[in-house]
Amino acid sequence: MILIEDCLRNHRLIAFDTEFPGCLRDTTKNAHDEQRYIDMSYSLGLTLFDNNGRVGGTWEINFSDFDETQDNRNEKSIEFLKRNGLDLKKIREHGIGIEGFFSDLFWILKKTRNITWVTFHGSYDITYLLKCFTGESLPKSPSRFAKAVVRILGSVYDLKAMAGRYEGLSNRLGLESLAHELGLNRVGTAHHAGSDSELTARVFCKMANICDNVEETEGFVYGFGYRITSDRLKCREPQMDLALMAGLYGPPPPPSPFPMVMPMFGSGFPTFIGGGFHRLSMY
Repeated sequence: MILIEDCLRNHRLIAFDTEFPGCLRDTTKNAHDEQRYIDMSYSLGLTLFDNNGRVGGTWEINFSDFDETQDNRNEKSIEFLKRNGLDLKKIREHGIGIEGFFSDLFWILKKTRNITWVTFHGSYDITYLLKCFTGESLPKSPSRFAKAVVRILGSVYDLKAMAGRYEGLSNRLGLESLAHELGLNRVGTAHHAGSDSELTARVFCKMANICDNVEETEGFVYGFGYRITSDRLKCREPQMDLALMAGLYGPPPPPSPFPMVMPMFGSGFPTFIGGGFHRLSMY
């Protein structure tokens, strides 16, 4: 945890991925938001990086709380995870507790301002984090859920939603396929949380480099019918309106004092610099 806390001082973007024992019931494709987000039901990957694309580190945290012999689970998901190399018995014996980890991480994050979270197809991942951070039942409506995400996480980007908004890309692509379209190769093994989070970070950086106005995609999460409007986004929207009016009727307004109003990534985005993998309390 000390390494993560030190890293956060200079790396305020967090790409994350979760692997979990699956949904206990299926959600239909045309389900309402109220049905979809409450259907979300052991491993967390975190990659910390900065606005210049430099990685501070990647962590894969494996939790000991899940017991495949006793806990509710989706058998298809369990078999899928095993086929991809996850040893649930070792994780059960040598992993770390969810409650203690998220309690420590919460207080670290509380001391750090302007954090941005990046995920891919992140409805399940965001819900997983929210549940683990609060330890409470999920909010009973989409609007309350969105407010809870803003309160706990803040700013969120979803690569799958982003890909659907840019010509030449598509929200039908999986993470691996999207990376391939952008000329990026995976480090590590697919469907392992650490590797997935590291690839998510590099894909986000590449998209931020080649796509205009990446900030306009903030808060759109694939599968949610609403936008997660962070305090940062609320501050930026009036500035965007002023910029539009100034472009039509006069000179541009003075620069905003809000730090993230300016583009997060400028031209000449540097080569992505790796920071290595870490596993916590694992074999």
